[in-house]
Amino acid sequence: MIKNRRRWIALGLAGGLAVSALAGCGTQGQDAGNAVKQETQTQQQEAKQEEKQEEAPSYFNETGYPIVNEPIELNVMVAVGPMNGDFNEMPVFVQLEEKTGIKINFEQVSPTAWAERKNLALASQDMPDIIIGGIGGMSDSEVNKYSSQGIIVELNDYIEKYAPNFNKLLEEKPDLDAVIRNPEGKIYGLPFYQELVSERIPDNLFINKKWLDTLGLAVPETTEEYYEVLKAFKTQDPNGNGLADEIPLSYRSNQRLTGELSLFGSFGVVDNENHLMIKDGKVLFSPMEEGYKEGIQYMNRLYGEGLIDPEVFTQDQSQYIGKGQSEEEIVGSFIIFNYENYVGAERAYSDYIPLLPLKGPNGDQLWNKYATGYDTNAFLITKNNQYPEASIRWADEFFTVETSMQAIQGEIGVNLEYENGKYRIMDPPEGSSLNEIRSKICPASYIFGMMTKEMIDNIEFKEDMTRKLERCSLYDPYTPEEILPVLRLPQDKLEQRANIFTDLTNYVAEMKAKWVTGEMDVENSWEEYVKTLKAMGVEDYVQIYQEAYDAYKAQ
Repeated sequence: MIKNRRRWIALGLAGGLAVSALAGCGTQGQDAGNAVKQETQTQQQEAKQEEKQEEAPSYFNETGYPIVNEPIELNVMVAVGPMNGDFNEMPVFVQLEEKTGIKINFEQVSPTAWAERKNLALASQDMPDIIIGGIGGMSDSEVNKYSSQGIIVELNDYIEKYAPNFNKLLEEKPDLDAVIRNPEGKIYGLPFYQELVSERIPDNLFINKKWLDTLGLAVPETTEEYYEVLKAFKTQDPNGNGLADEIPLSYRSNQRLTGELSLFGSFGVVDNENHLMIKDGKVLFSPMEEGYKEGIQYMNRLYGEGLIDPEVFTQDQSQYIGKGQSEEEIVGSFIIFNYENYVGAERAYSDYIPLLPLKGPNGDQLWNKYATGYDTNAFLITKNNQYPEASIRWADEFFTVETSMQAIQGEIGVNLEYENGKYRIMDPPEGSSLNEIRSKICPASYIFGMMTKEMIDNIEFKEDMTRKLERCSLYDPYTPEEILPVLRLPQDKLEQRANIFTDLTNYVAEMKAKWVTGEMDVENSWEEYVKTLKAMGVEDYVQIYQEAYDAYKAQ
């Protein structure tokens, strides 16, 4: 084990020092020899103490069930989505409590409050035993910061001794093993490992086909045709209620699943949360490219004519979905992972269709594609946790097929059928969507665990996911040839990135809002904008990733 390796290295060094010292002469040599001898004895005593500490504690069973001899409770802070039910009542956790003897007390935190609540907990002594961040819950820089303070616990030895299922996954997926370790080889978080192709092309653009037919319009293929369609949606009362209540286009700005990031592809730029793209082997800062400026000018044109929802920069997920599911059909076009989640399955299948990436004025037709659909810091143990061994064994259950399937896809017998190694997604009750039912009874993507290709191949999906996978096939030819892989940065580069990135991303978001809404003119302020980005360290930010990308390609 890692600790054992460190111990024998330490003893070897001590022995080497002793030989060197005894080669001297006189009292000084004897004193030095005695000092080294004493140091060696101390090292041996520490090694014995460490070995004793490595023995499984009496409360805990290394194998078999229950995991603990007497029931214990663990406090867990978890990020949840707006549609999630009560984690404390979800069957997967109730069943695990019966099996393991470990009761989990969940504190559920909404996405809007997550950053503040998480940082407050970690900065105080009032922290949970475990943090489950789900997608985007903890960044590498945050883990680096809190682990260096001893707040987030290193997991290497616990994983090696008490997580056979996760160890098996690491052996089968060496790419995952490389990603979850920091440059020193330490593991602080368990991942949500996702090989479903839909996670790589998560955002899709949809349009109201019913409104197109009502107005006698063709499906738009270019940005200019799209503009004309949105203008008709606003001015020609396509829902027929006599009110000017139509929202031609709605989205949530800067969001991966529901935002406009991929729309810049019509202008030759793919933007994302890191604001990075690759072209001809070079890492570029997307919001500093000429195509980005052209995309901003296009969006400003739409916004200025009332074709973009005025709340795109302020609405949360609940407000956004509320517009799609309003009693009166009011949204003409929108962006989301699955359109069933936005307007409901019945309205989605009867009234809306996906749009292929729009062709821009220069013939560009790109859409975002991400390197992976997993998060590396989805499960973390804090220093307050008195039961780390049991916590890891409990977490290891989520790297079994049965538990992970029920945590991510749903409960067997409720929305999952299982027979002969195959899983089938069942029909939801009338009036409910599949995603709504799944979110109520299982944590879905707001958890750690795995959904490997082998598991996916054994699932018979319902229409929503079948349609999603079909859309991914349609969009894939329009994705960039080069995409930024998952890159684990060295500690010093992580710190340097953290110092730069927040200012960069806040400034980019601020200027986008001002330009799109017309508060400022992008053409007149572009030069000053670029100058400000450079002063903030954008060139250093890009260089960090260029070096990491070059090293990745050289492997």
